[in-house]
Amino acid sequence: MSWVIVAIVGLVVVTQATGWTGTTTVAIAQSLTPYLALAVVPVVLLALWRGCLLLVTVSTAVTFGIAVLGTPLAFPDPAAPPAARSTGLRVASANLWFENTRIGEVDDALARLDADVIVLSEYTPEHQAALQASPLADDYEFRTDRSGPFADGIAVWSRLPIQVDGELDTYYGSLDVTVAGPDGDVRIVAMHVPTPLVDIDGWHRDLRTAEEVGRSVAGRTLLIGDLNASFWHPDFRRLLDAGFADANAIHGTGFSPSWPTTWVVPPFVRLDHALTAGGLVSTDVEDVDIPGSDHLGLVVTVAPAR
Repeated sequence: MSWVIVAIVGLVVVTQATGWTGTTTVAIAQSLTPYLALAVVPVVLLALWRGCLLLVTVSTAVTFGIAVLGTPLAFPDPAAPPAARSTGLRVASANLWFENTRIGEVDDALARLDADVIVLSEYTPEHQAALQASPLADDYEFRTDRSGPFADGIAVWSRLPIQVDGELDTYYGSLDVTVAGPDGDVRIVAMHVPTPLVDIDGWHRDLRTAEEVGRSVAGRTLLIGDLNASFWHPDFRRLLDAGFADANAIHGTGFSPSWPTTWVVPPFVRLDHALTAGGLVSTDVEDVDIPGSDHLGLVVTVAPAR
């Protein structure tokens, strides 16, 4: 059994090293990478007790490989300083969950965040009707709604003027807007990537689209939303290679989870992200509860880099 555990975890490490996520099973296993490392620890201890040098060597090597992979989360690069006297733009992201039965409580929760901009995914016509009839709509004059059935809809609500620059060619709705922020214009790319459980090819395509955004930025850019990918997915790490900085990783909360919030087990993987590029930096990020959702929301403050 010990060798079976080491072999399974070792194969996951190999997929990490090669950057391959060819199947849904591999995508699931990769998202559990840090927990798989914990599963190897008792194997190492047992092998030491039994004096099995080969098993000790192999299992230690596998664990070390995962530790190296997680180094950027354990020891993040220091946050770039914001420009002097910058005000900052506060942006919230919330996956409402199309099965949400507590949507009547969401407007109060979102109002308490006091965000300048709110990105809403899994934004159904029912959610749209409820939120537009709530007091929250009075506080967010500038709205771009793309409601849709199930998980298709997305919206950007803003207290500040926005310009809609288009929609990305993605599996679900994605919006590309420019917000007239207090420190100048900020491009916000609001995305909801499909889970690899639904369509792994669409998952790959959408993350490549996000990567292309990172490689082609010409100004201050925030990519935010439910990306249905974690740091432990090679496709997500390619976004970081493309020039994005992950707010949670930068601020020391890269290991924090955001999903699921509706299971018996507590959240165990981070799927919701705020990524900055093009001279935009995050100064703060926090997770927030969204009533009835299966995700935690997040709020990030962004400003021009010094």
